Amino acid sequence: VWQAECWKPWLGIKDKYVRRDAPFTPEMGAVADDYYFTHYARCFFMSRFGDSMTTIPITTIIDDHDVWDGIGSYPDYLQNSRVWVQLKEYAFKYWRLYQAHTNQSLARQHGYFGRSGYCWLKQFGPHTAALGPDTRYERTLHQIIEPATYDMIFERLEQLPRSVRHLVVFLGVPIVYPRLTYIERALAGMKSIGLTKLNFIASKRALVNIWGEPELSDDMNDHWTSEVHLAERKQLVLRLQDFARRRSVRVTFVGGDVHCCGAGRFASVNPALPPERDFRFMPQIVSSAIMNIPPPNLVIRAVHSSAKTYELDGSTDELMYRLFEQDVNGHAPPNNNTKLLARRNFSSYVEDLSSRSLIINIHVQNSNNVGTKAYHIGVPALDVGPNVV
Repeated sequence: VWQAECWKPWLGIKDKYVRRDAPFTPEMGAVADDYYFTHYARCFFMSRFGDSMTTIPITTIIDDHDVWDGIGSYPDYLQNSRVWVQLKEYAFKYWRLYQAHTNQSLARQHGYFGRSGYCWLKQFGPHTAALGPDTRYERTLHQIIEPATYDMIFERLEQLPRSVRHLVVFLGVPIVYPRLTYIERALAGMKSIGLTKLNFIASKRALVNIWGEPELSDDMNDHWTSEVHLAERKQLVLRLQDFARRRSVRVTFVGGDVHCCGAGRFASVNPALPPERDFRFMPQIVSSAIMNIPPPNLVIRAVHSSAKTYELDGSTDELMYRLFEQDVNGHAPPNNNTKLLARRNFSSYVEDLSSRSLIINIHVQNSNNVGTKAYHIGVPALDVGPNVV
């Protein structure tokens, strides 16, 4: 969307506060409306994806690439600029139409909720519910979801029928994932000493984006494990723990947008406590993205080196599983990166009605691009009864 000619005068404004206050012109509005409408029409009606949507039920959450890259994770002068605020509304207008099958006036009536965003909670049969929080509309550099929206989420969770044994929470990016704090600090330092303003650096799009910000900073700030979001993340997990304990509901997270696959979990620090009795046990499925080219092995190796055991609080720790002792070709994965695999993938979820567990498989594309190899994760139901430890 930012490649259109109409944005160039605005992008050329050097003073960031003058750019913040510059008007969103009628020409910009016409370009934005045409771009998002046409982009969706092309993707939905002129592709195999469109064919699949005529036969496969689909429900979606919104993420940054439905708007533009990193929306919500930039400094306030950009987030609050008149151009960004208005352009975001066009992106959400067509997300509501094409993906949510609603519009602004009917969205609440159709079950979407939030102080200003578009979260949803749906049931898939009597035993499994799915929660899709909107982590974009209300997002700022220092907040992913507004407190009032969190309250709405948990009010609706309390209304779920007692038959529900599993809650699957879909998030754009994983909530259990290796820390990348050393990269965050390097980017913050790069900006704080003014390196992004030097001409020879500012001209390098791999280092600085079109708004003059470090190119990777939005990706770092997007993560739940970013330092700026750790407190909010902890509060969300603790509230879900309380819900799981009181209602005997197993919580499982599904997230992607990191172009690789893996699995991890939160759990009680007591090693003798089995998952069936541990309300703090919350698996994380990392599955993304089905069409995106995986990152170079060097990137996966750097992230893998940060995949340690972390402590959420005195009762809960978190880690990534060594799920990939073998690659799809039967050999050890590159550099023995057993926790994250840089291949295209998708995941599937099946209820085992006899045990009430969830059977999850991450289907990883074979090295010859024909077919997939499945990696299995079993998610046991939480025993009904006192789960206080």
